[in-house]
Amino acid sequence: MRGISFTILSLVTIASTALASKNYVSSRPADLEGQFPRLGACPDPHACIFPPDVSQFIPGSYFDLRVELHAYNKDTSKPTPEPYKDFKTTIRKDNGKWVDVNEYFHHKTPKIENWNFNWTDSIETLYAADLKNGNVPVNVAVTSRAWRKLQFEHPGIYEVKVQYGPKAYYTAQYKVIEPKKPKKKAKNVILFISDGTNTGMITAARAIARKHTSGKFHSLLSFEDFDTLGHVITNSVDSLVTDSANSASSYASGHKSSVNCLGVYADSSENPLDDPKVELITEIIRRRQPKKAVGIVSTAYGQDATPAAFVSHTRRRSTYAEITDQIINGVGNWTNPVAPDVWLTGGAEYFKGSKSKNSANYYDLFKKKGYNVVLNKKELKANKHKDDKLLGIFRTNNLDVWFERNIYVNNTVGNKAAPDLSGKDALGSDQPGLSDMTLAALDVLKKRGGKHGFFMMSEAASVDKQLHTFDFPRAWAELIELDVTIKNTIEWLKKNGEYEDTLILVTADHAHGFDVWGSVDQRYIRNHDDENDMRNSIGVYAQAGWPGYNDANGDGFPDNWSPQISLAAGTSNGPDHNEAWQTTSGAPRNPTVSDGHGHYIADPKDPAGKNGHGLEWSGNLPSNEAQGVHSMSDVFIYANGPSSELFGKTFENWDLFFKMTQAMDLQRH
Repeated sequence: MRGISFTILSLVTIASTALASKNYVSSRPADLEGQFPRLGACPDPHACIFPPDVSQFIPGSYFDLRVELHAYNKDTSKPTPEPYKDFKTTIRKDNGKWVDVNEYFHHKTPKIENWNFNWTDSIETLYAADLKNGNVPVNVAVTSRAWRKLQFEHPGIYEVKVQYGPKAYYTAQYKVIEPKKPKKKAKNVILFISDGTNTGMITAARAIARKHTSGKFHSLLSFEDFDTLGHVITNSVDSLVTDSANSASSYASGHKSSVNCLGVYADSSENPLDDPKVELITEIIRRRQPKKAVGIVSTAYGQDATPAAFVSHTRRRSTYAEITDQIINGVGNWTNPVAPDVWLTGGAEYFKGSKSKNSANYYDLFKKKGYNVVLNKKELKANKHKDDKLLGIFRTNNLDVWFERNIYVNNTVGNKAAPDLSGKDALGSDQPGLSDMTLAALDVLKKRGGKHGFFMMSEAASVDKQLHTFDFPRAWAELIELDVTIKNTIEWLKKNGEYEDTLILVTADHAHGFDVWGSVDQRYIRNHDDENDMRNSIGVYAQAGWPGYNDANGDGFPDNWSPQISLAAGTSNGPDHNEAWQTTSGAPRNPTVSDGHGHYIADPKDPAGKNGHGLEWSGNLPSNEAQGVHSMSDVFIYANGPSSELFGKTFENWDLFFKMTQAMDLQRH
């Protein structure tokens, strides 16, 4: 045993030494324990600096710098202290001389800003009303300055220090990397994001969509033989489990942030649009390779977290009207707007009418700026204006999922979701799928980018949305649609002479705790109500027989979505609900209902849960959660094409930005 212990200790020591030699962050202080920080990534008792400690930049990229000082008394029976009157902010490079930050950046001293916010500092305070303990949040008085649109021009280690007392100061350290040139530059980059997908989902999709004989698959999913496979760490700057906003923002900007944040670090001010910004990869493309085309495709509404992460800056992902405006107009005192050459999504209600910013008609604005506007699948496929920028908005809210676009189209009758806001229906059959949109985008991007190439993000958004509500068949179909889309994309690239010059990346922004532990006899569980009988419908180990899905017509999708034998599957968390693994035909699944008192209970009318008579699934989340939540699991990344070797091994989500900028040779300026 001592020999084994010694070996493990030696490996840990070797690994720690190797990491320390490679990583400048090893000497920085660790994150603090706790669920209720005063402000994320703000470990000092009174001072905060954003971007936070150990942030990383490419030379010449833009960022905002905000410093906050917090005055407070945790004894809430006493008055809030007076806010700090002033403070000094200095900077140095590579342990050189400290210089006033205004002098260093040739910047006028920003005005002092003051505000207050409430800090919920404990679980007892969060649930004070239930506990009747009299706890109230701590009131914090803030003094702040913000320096806008700064740049570090040269590689090195930079330190920013705020001095707020004779011996009171806090320092944040940054690294500006040495630009790296790729071995072979990727002319084009296609980033496929399968929202919320983990390796368990890929395994399930393979079992459903691929033929097998004697337990051996005839083929794998379209991306499983890519050149390189890696793992991506997904946590946010201040929590173990991320949401889609700050996870996608990490990919787009190279900076971890907080839940709900897009292209910014979260400060404590009330205004969600004044938080310190960081430059996006799409904005850098517009500055450094302005002739490269940019495309954004998603089956979500366009203001949703993942597409918005590549064009917008806001602390609150729900600022949908402002996000829509930023797509085409950008933000003030910053870089030029991304204004993608192609934008294909849902979210029509924020392009005109009462929900758009100032009730503006953004369809007209996009047309004035040279966009060809299409509103359904027929118009998209008939588009002859490949040289023109393309805006496609295909319904209000999210596009309907594959089931409702291809099988249960009648479920979309009466949705009144037409993208012109006429109140007419946007039938599922009139909405394009992910493959339709991706291929249409490629046609335009190739024309507009020409020899300079293109960058495209294409998102299978509803894998995540269906996993949240445990609608596993619909989630599998969304992932299989991505598989088919990637297959069709590869064929398009080869046909159009772009395959050898295109880096294709397939990843997820975060995971759900999904897995399969056997198979289930759907007929048996439908016909038995006793709990033990229903549990006996699940086959494990030797009885975990193959499901009955098949694809006779070869379109990549199963022809039958309700076989007798299906997958016994679930996620690691969720609210109370019933489970019977039935495929719902009347509508996507909704497993819970409110009890009228702020808590969620199993929906007795949930067909997938046998209308309240399926297996009782006890919740393991706070009772005010209506759906399952994400997990902290690492996610996969498959890479193929020039510079694909950069994406192997395990790396953090923010590093995807740096690897993509290296692949496109964007790091030099």
